[in-house]
Amino acid sequence: MKYSLKKSPHIAILMCTYNGEKYLKEQLDSFEHQTYPYWTLFVSDDGSKDETLSILKSYQKRWGKDKLHILKGPRVNYQTNFLKLIKNPNIKRDFYFLSDQDDIWMPHKISHTLKKLSKLNLLKPCLYCARTTYVSSDAKKILGHSAIFYRAPSFKNAIVQSIAGGNTMAFNNALRDIVNQFNRPKVASHDWWLYILNELSRGKTLYDVESTILYRQHSKSLFGANTGFKAKLKRFQMLLRGVYRQYNTTHLETLRRLKLSTSKANLKLINQFYILRDKDISQRLSMIKNLGIYRQTCDTHLALYLAAILHKL
Repeated sequence: MKYSLKKSPHIAILMCTYNGEKYLKEQLDSFEHQTYPYWTLFVSDDGSKDETLSILKSYQKRWGKDKLHILKGPRVNYQTNFLKLIKNPNIKRDFYFLSDQDDIWMPHKISHTLKKLSKLNLLKPCLYCARTTYVSSDAKKILGHSAIFYRAPSFKNAIVQSIAGGNTMAFNNALRDIVNQFNRPKVASHDWWLYILNELSRGKTLYDVESTILYRQHSKSLFGANTGFKAKLKRFQMLLRGVYRQYNTTHLETLRRLKLSTSKANLKLINQFYILRDKDISQRLSMIKNLGIYRQTCDTHLALYLAAILHKL
């Protein structure tokens, strides 16, 4: 039996805010201009000290409280804020779209994503993610696009790489039910965690090469464009500082405690990766090929070998 998309599914847009007054109105306006009308916005504010809440309340007054719900965030970090919002039992819709406070959605963002999701078996966990279009801080100049990934999504990729930003992601209730099984998981980021759980639970991850989001590049961007020499240098420095090793440690230790229905091959991969990354250099290098773990591009996959050599994996 295959569950198909109903005629007018209801969408929950899940947005987390913190001191986002500068660009928030443009993002809210882009929701209002969506060609698909059946959506509700849920905003979890993490203690903004600027005019963010005032802006949200003005849009709530205009749209109505049934269209825009304003919630209090946990005030821990952005990962915790998003995960708490995703797991909120009072939010129940057909699909969930994650949103940052400073992007701009193209008018067909929701309708395009739903068209892609309609091709999947929605009885199983489903995760949609996509490329983004980088724009200047005033959103008037296109700076480029995120990389195209050609290799298939899989757990062997998810264990070492998140393939798309959370600001592009949409998912169904089957995946949300998986997320709800775990109370306060220690993870590097909520979007990476969604990709990991979707692959672990035999879900379908759909990576879309078409962008429907303008990803604003500015000084307060939590994460910037992942292209160009400066971006690659920054990530190389993170590798040297052991940041990626800490990410791996965090995820592997969390995964080893999970009681999730997954394949024996995935469980074996988790345990072998956890152990072999601390063996001698020859075993660390052969581990990448033997376990079949991979990143999406040649340079980032080579970085896996460099990390193994430097004991930073």
